[in-house]
Amino acid sequence: MKKGYLLLALGLCLVAVAVAVAGVDFSGTWAMNAEKTTAANPAPAGGGGGGAGRGGRGGMGGGEMVIKQAGTDLSITRGQNETKYVLDGAEHTVTTQRGDLKYKAVLSGDSLTITGTQTTQRGETPLNEKYTLSADGKELTIARTMNMQGNEMTMKTIYDKK
Repeated sequence: MKKGYLLLALGLCLVAVAVAVAGVDFSGTWAMNAEKTTAANPAPAGGGGGGAGRGGRGGMGGGEMVIKQAGTDLSITRGQNETKYVLDGAEHTVTTQRGDLKYKAVLSGDSLTITGTQTTQRGETPLNEKYTLSADGKELTIARTMNMQGNEMTMKTIYDKK
């Protein structure tokens, strides 16, 4: 009898873990919202440069993006470029159009954080992106933190689900 309860408890734990891992699903076709992106990235004090929405690209590739998520596998396609990630928190390396990307991708609550290093012909560039899904699943915010001339800067791009 005790063995039956133990197996039942173990089964329930496994289901709970599976539900927790499944959690948020970023899948869908996403269109950049230029107005919200510009509003989320005000021009720095003293003028110069604009928000991430300037030029409609948002420093994030702008335009339409397709995300497919199945379990711990996630792919992001922008135009003809697709990048695949494994969402298990372990270090992985993937070859992209820009070069090799060594990364870790971690799901937590309503967000996905991807950190790592992109190696290109110009050297290494740190990568720090946080994808956050709104409660209703209709808006995706990507916050990308980068180092620009010795200053850390975060730019946000807002997408609407199509």
